[in-house]
Amino acid sequence: MAQDGGTTPRLTVHQLRRLVAVAEHGSISAAAAALFLAQPALSKSLLELERSIGMRLLARTNRGTVLSPDGERAVRLARAILADVRALEGLAQADPPEASGAAEPQPLRIAATPTLANDLGTHLIPTFATRHPHLRLRLIRSASREALFDALRRGEADAGVAALPAPDDLIADQFAVREVVLVSPAGLDLPDTLSERHLDGLPLVLPPPGSGRRDDIDRGFRRMGFKPVVAMEAEERSAWVACVLAGLGSVFLYRDLVEHLGYEGTDARAFDPPVRGAVGLIRRRRQPGDPGHPGGPGCPGDPGVPGDGVTAFLAHARANGLRPTRDA
Repeated sequence: MAQDGGTTPRLTVHQLRRLVAVAEHGSISAAAAALFLAQPALSKSLLELERSIGMRLLARTNRGTVLSPDGERAVRLARAILADVRALEGLAQADPPEASGAAEPQPLRIAATPTLANDLGTHLIPTFATRHPHLRLRLIRSASREALFDALRRGEADAGVAALPAPDDLIADQFAVREVVLVSPAGLDLPDTLSERHLDGLPLVLPPPGSGRRDDIDRGFRRMGFKPVVAMEAEERSAWVACVLAGLGSVFLYRDLVEHLGYEGTDARAFDPPVRGAVGLIRRRRQPGDPGHPGGPGCPGDPGVPGDGVTAFLAHARANGLRPTRDA
């Protein structure tokens, strides 16, 4: 939208990071604390962003600040932009090709589902890029786990990071196990530790039907012998937390994420026995003609060959996990 007599809106990376921080932390005050900013300064920055693009991104309610529908769309776009910015900031570009005309090495293309793409962009990709400056990396955001699998099959990505299991026609290497907790509005009358029976009749905020994550949840409820009570369905993690803060229901999240972001105004409860989910690096089985495959271009050990980069990225993921350790 044109502003100020037809001039193009001027957006900054800082503004986008601050908008995403509000979405991630669930409130302006929590985001300001995480960003080491005064709350009035953060509010002013967000107001300037709204004025610049001519949209109301945040809705102020008696329960706090939530994203407007335009705000949810803006956060999705901002995350994609910031993931690319982080990759650029962390990458030391490969040396330019020699004058002899040597081809520039192909980038290592890592696909990830929306939530995991954000996790990768804040930890694994920057640290991998620092330790492997000879490799160029491209983060691809897949709309769903199924879209990620299809991208691998079509050769549009060299590897993908997603929750397991993966289809049998793809190769999956587990590198992280995450504990699932229930995040609820503060003060909800539930015990500190939950069993499956506490979910019966509990209003829940869930991913939309047809998504891989929702399929996993529905399978779990079928095993338990009852149906989930759906309070709200939404795709974005920021929308899930906003619904919890508004008192609509509870949501399943990973413990490491909750500990990392805090989510002031909510309570997190573990399950007994614990509920865990695996995350893995997924890749297509090599086909004749693929780089690094016998008879194909390139060879194993060449740092410019994506297949070799996948091996290095898997080793890095196993050593470092999705998030920094608490004592790092």
